[in-house]
Amino acid sequence: MTTKMMLRTVSGAALCAALLGASTAQADEGLPRLEVQWEGFDIRLTGGAAAQGAVFNDDDLTTDSPDAKVDLFARLNAQWTSPGGIIIGVNAEQNSRRRASEVLDAGEIYGFVSSDYGRVEVGLQDGPADTLAFAAPLVALGQVRGEFSRYAGTQALLRALDTQDAFKVIYLSPPIGGLRGGVSWSPKVRRNAAAVDSRDRIEVDNAFELGLQYQQPVGDWILGASAGYVTGEADPITTREDLRSWSIGAEARRGPLRIGGAYVDRGDSNRLAPGFDQWEVNGGVGWVTPEWGVAGSVAYTKASDRKNRLFGVGGFYRIHPNIELRADVVQFREERFMISVNDGIASVVEVLFTI
Repeated sequence: MTTKMMLRTVSGAALCAALLGASTAQADEGLPRLEVQWEGFDIRLTGGAAAQGAVFNDDDLTTDSPDAKVDLFARLNAQWTSPGGIIIGVNAEQNSRRRASEVLDAGEIYGFVSSDYGRVEVGLQDGPADTLAFAAPLVALGQVRGEFSRYAGTQALLRALDTQDAFKVIYLSPPIGGLRGGVSWSPKVRRNAAAVDSRDRIEVDNAFELGLQYQQPVGDWILGASAGYVTGEADPITTREDLRSWSIGAEARRGPLRIGGAYVDRGDSNRLAPGFDQWEVNGGVGWVTPEWGVAGSVAYTKASDRKNRLFGVGGFYRIHPNIELRADVVQFREERFMISVNDGIASVVEVLFTI
């Protein structure tokens, strides 16, 4: 086995100063924070940096260490509440590059209107097949669907193959008797659009996401179930299959304890070759408090010519209101039938600075 290591560092203090400048206000803890509340307006700016390092073993000799760019992010949340209780706002989130765990929600920017009749969102945002779905509980770096895949191995599916942050129109219903639903429409989903070979592009039109979630208290527990479905038409020029994917999930919570899992069916969604028939079972348990949290998750993914087994444990500890220590250890084993086996382990540590 080969052993590879990569470290990243960043000056959190310098980043904080650049983001806040001369406009910072002092929060109760004496820490810099930018927030404005005035006559129904609530505007907040959050920024930060992540310094990450990893050590991993991998059978694949061609695995390259990622570059050493620093993860920087900024988030703007602005909203106005009318005297009648209608909320109108905009959320914008951006970082220096997309993270494997998507914890920082890179690239989202959308407007929204929320009332007793539900919530409408328009812009770059995840759809209800993702946001309403239950699956294996994840914390911080994401365990089986996390930062380890930057270095080695392949992430778990976790939920239905969705349209990610493509432009969409979303409606989310208010909870009624513990039941909540959502639907979204994306006119176009585009990935790797600059590729010369059209087969390397992701081009899907008229993509719809449907999500359903149900939660009810039972004694000291809160029990929930979810279902999601995604569909879309692949552009014939890509020679890929249409988008067809679904998942069902369940979750149980009691105080800081979280238990959850899901079954995911992606079939040959948007694959170049038909008959791929990909599915997954995932599950896990977590314990999460405002100051610290831990989680363990497992996933088994199988397709017509390959399978992937993952086991991950990780957690976080907030050592300061603005500083969080995160860590994951993930073991993976990928098998391509009659071709190759790639197994190994990845250990990732991160220090997150936020203001």
